[in-house]
Amino acid sequence: MKSIFLAFILNILIVVSAFSANEIPLNPKGHIHDYANKLTQLQKDTLNAMLKMYYERTTAKIAVIIEQDSDEDPFDRSLRYARTWKVGTKDSNNGLVFYINLNKRKTYVQVANKLQGNLPDGKVGEILRNYWVPSAKSENYYQGITNTVKAYMCVIEGKEPPPVILPTEKPITKDKNGISIPFLIHVIALIIIAIQIYSLRYDLRGAKKLSQIEKGELIL
Repeated sequence: MKSIFLAFILNILIVVSAFSANEIPLNPKGHIHDYANKLTQLQKDTLNAMLKMYYERTTAKIAVIIEQDSDEDPFDRSLRYARTWKVGTKDSNNGLVFYINLNKRKTYVQVANKLQGNLPDGKVGEILRNYWVPSAKSENYYQGITNTVKAYMCVIEGKEPPPVILPTEKPITKDKNGISIPFLIHVIALIIIAIQIYSLRYDLRGAKKLSQIEKGELIL
């Protein structure tokens, strides 16, 4: 009887735990909600500051949500976040929810009515493919979120989004004279190789002369 009671209690706890895990948190603070702990505190602070300034300037609010997984369908989950939080101002209806489910590898963007003129479904998907997907594949979530959010911010204001920077691209560093650092490294490497080859030839010539002296073939 005791074991049956414990099993019953355990089942209730499991159900309650699952229910709680799928509940949408109420009264969210800020713009970045990293429930998967994929961003550093500095990264979250940087993104929050950028989105807060954008909201204060345009009244368009963008919320980013990162979850490791959920029992809910990712699209339905993102829609429920948008409806529960009512992102954007009450009168303007101009919010945007950028939802990321890492385990299912699904990302959805819910756009409020007022923003759909500049951000129709086709444009939303194009920005995700160009700005989010390349970084997500390399698990560079901060860069992907930053690039994607900046693109949405531009399009909301009727501007062209910034150029796409792939995560594998690295800027070429130059010195004050405009010479690229990789070029200098190659030149230095070639000089070192040339010195090594010359030293080797010198050593071989010296060894040959020493051998000739020892054999009496060469007189100093």
